Amino acid sequence: MIRHTLAIAWKDMLIVLKDKGALAVYFLMPLLFASLMGIAFANTSGSGETAIEIAIIVANQDRGTYGQMVVDGLKQATVLAVTEENDPTAADRLVAEGQAAAALIIPADLSDRIDAGETAAITLIKDPAQQEAANIVAGVTNQAMAEIGMLAELRYGVHAVTSQSPGYDKAPPEMAAAAEAQTLGVIWTAVQQMRQSPVIAVEETAVANTKELEDWNPMTYNVPGFTVAFAFFLVGTMASTLLAEKEEGTFRRLMSSPMPRGAVITGKILAYVGIVFLQVIVMFTAGSVFFRMPLGEAPLALALLTLALALASASMGILLGTFCHSSKQADQLGMVLGFVLLALGGTIFPVWKAPGLMGILCRFTPSAWAIEAYMGMFADGWTLARITPNILALLGFAVAFAAVAIRRFRFE
Repeated sequence: MIRHTLAIAWKDMLIVLKDKGALAVYFLMPLLFASLMGIAFANTSGSGETAIEIAIIVANQDRGTYGQMVVDGLKQATVLAVTEENDPTAADRLVAEGQAAAALIIPADLSDRIDAGETAAITLIKDPAQQEAANIVAGVTNQAMAEIGMLAELRYGVHAVTSQSPGYDKAPPEMAAAAEAQTLGVIWTAVQQMRQSPVIAVEETAVANTKELEDWNPMTYNVPGFTVAFAFFLVGTMASTLLAEKEEGTFRRLMSSPMPRGAVITGKILAYVGIVFLQVIVMFTAGSVFFRMPLGEAPLALALLTLALALASASMGILLGTFCHSSKQADQLGMVLGFVLLALGGTIFPVWKAPGLMGILCRFTPSAWAIEAYMGMFADGWTLARITPNILALLGFAVAFAAVAIRRFRFE
């Protein structure tokens, strides 16, 4: 029986693998959809952090030291995309046109007022349609101004103390300025050293008996999601192939041969189990190589989960074949069923986490159990013990589908 089963399985696998259209649907389309979803919904940098850039216009009219320090400080903020503009009116117009979230106008007397110990102000023009972004710009600007304010206060204090020294009024201005700059440099260096080695340091640590997770790679959800979805698109193919053989008479010839009936059905299930394994291998290898998707730390769990997924898909294919009356009908219903499982099973969105009716309905699909387990292994490091309920759920679906299919199947 084993030899006959393997022969049937090999025959059905060749039928699918020789169909170039089927290969594109089962192997290329899920990879394409997963890639597009990853690009569309996760514009990530190499470290996995979301890249955000807020456009800001800076009109620096100050020709002193502090105005340029403000501009340099804003340019160092990775969240801002700074464009310099000479005319404050033009900067205001660009914000009004929505080309920037805010414009920063630095007055011509900024450095002079700071050196004189007087209050200085800069103007921030916000786009009402981009309030959140403009508020971020305001926060970064305040931080930059606080740094400059500290330096200005130190410089003013050094000047005030130095000017009281005997003979200061008789010293050449260049020498007095050099002495003040040297003193300020020493003090500012000490301040920077204190910042790097604070008296009170704050140490970050994870909760006891836990470890910090690495930056989330969105492909750990997209690749398994579409792999599972297209594994169930095989359901229609399996059912239509079975019915096509009945329509063409080849199934009757198989039944008339000295071949056990169980070998025919088992061989067909084994063929599609093998195709699902090929799908998983191709998709996960591509995800790991091209998108640096982690594959977890439990290879045995990965293999058992894939086997349970494949059995659930193949059993559903046999079951669908028992409800359809023609291969064309099986193709159509299989396509509809595939899209229903894609949406309800959580391929686009993790519906199993949703509260209420949708979360409950999602748990009645094998797709949700498979996607949750794959994502848990790849993103959160789930072990075999953790995904055992998911594997058992998939095997339960497989047994239920197979039991109904065996009861309804007609060999004639």
